[in-house]
Amino acid sequence: GWRARYELRRAGGGLPSAWAHTENGLPPETASLDQMWVRDAEARPLDFPALAASCDIFYPRVWQRRSAPTPAGTVSMTVYFHADAALLAAVGGDFVLAQARGQEYRGGFFDQTAQLWSRDGTMLATTHQLVYYKS
Repeated sequence: GWRARYELRRAGGGLPSAWAHTENGLPPETASLDQMWVRDAEARPLDFPALAASCDIFYPRVWQRRSAPTPAGTVSMTVYFHADAALLAAVGGDFVLAQARGQEYRGGFFDQTAQLWSRDGTMLATTHQLVYYKS
């Protein structure tokens, strides 16, 4: 699958260890938090297409929130680049820290924000998605 194209190292959050099919009961600010170090599985320098693809590396936030593999799909996604070519060249083939969090889940939709940083803490990109999920 597509995940084989990436090397992922969990830094925080993650999928439930078992599908409980219930709300996880965590506060909204941490209920869907996911953090991981990510880079292409085949070593290559980071470029803008790879950075954009890494912005969409996350599984649907509703899976963590509901503790269930709920059908979901992106309605819209916007990526904002905060890096220039020189900054991407400095990252090279190193890992970037990717973090995502869902804000609101209602009426079969949720929104998600994500940020990607270089190892030295420099913001590389931010993204926002609106996602449909089966209620």
